[in-house]
Amino acid sequence: MRRLAPACLALAAALLGCSPGSSGEGGGPAGAAENPVESGGPAAERQVTYTDRLPIARYSYTDAENTAIESAQQVLTRRCMRTYGIVYEPPKPAPDAPELADRRYGLSSVSEAAGFGYHPNREALPKARPALPADALPVFYGKRGGEQGGGEKVTYKGKEVPADGCFGQSVGKLSKEYDDQAGAAVASRIATESYEESLADPSVKEGFRKWSACMRNSGFRYETPMSPLNSPVFQGRTVAAKEKKTAVADVRCKEETGLLDIWFKAESRIQKADVEKNAEALERLRTAHQKKAEAARRIVAEG
Repeated sequence: MRRLAPACLALAAALLGCSPGSSGEGGGPAGAAENPVESGGPAAERQVTYTDRLPIARYSYTDAENTAIESAQQVLTRRCMRTYGIVYEPPKPAPDAPELADRRYGLSSVSEAAGFGYHPNREALPKARPALPADALPVFYGKRGGEQGGGEKVTYKGKEVPADGCFGQSVGKLSKEYDDQAGAAVASRIATESYEESLADPSVKEGFRKWSACMRNSGFRYETPMSPLNSPVFQGRTVAAKEKKTAVADVRCKEETGLLDIWFKAESRIQKADVEKNAEALERLRTAHQKKAEAARRIVAEG
């Protein structure tokens, strides 16, 4: 699945319920499933994605570009950590680790709903922190990883640490030279506004009405799919049977009414017009992505 450019990542998190980032920084709801669905088991299903098929997705980083950039960030971080005498080995993702599901339009997977309700699959979330001794974390994170804060400098064995730590410095090194802030702002605006405008689209509003009626027939009263997804009742650390039952009904009603495809088509129409108006800025952004990925590959090749 394509991932949005860095400036769009926070938006993606908000809309998809996912946790962007790399190198061990994670977030999102912390709930754990009582009966998680095993990857590839009988309840597994093909994940249908929408975000990476929207018109603005063309101006996101590709999977290959993301991999190159994240790998380069880790190489630079390892080099920096080495200057403090710290051996840092970037975490390797498990080959069978599940992917975070696309939640731009809320839940879309019956197996995910049955296993985790409205919570994310915790196995798909990045690890909370890198595998380093506690006293080395301030070197990795900078001011965020140590007891020192405010305007105080962070030091490690008498040597000053970058304010953002080795990892933050490594991310910034590539970003400062290659990121197209103006283009990223355009892409972020389009991705945000198209979603908001889609909520007022007549076809989507009619889809919500039918979805709501379907949910009532299943014993649940919600006006829109965002209501249960954002309900405080389903934000705890555990996933109760009621949450799973609600989530499954949510997805089943989306399937029955065709809401996901209706919503996707409506937002695609909205985005297409805006993308065409901003083609020049977006093409510059796409070029910047390619140049950044090329630079990242050179860093990785150097080791």
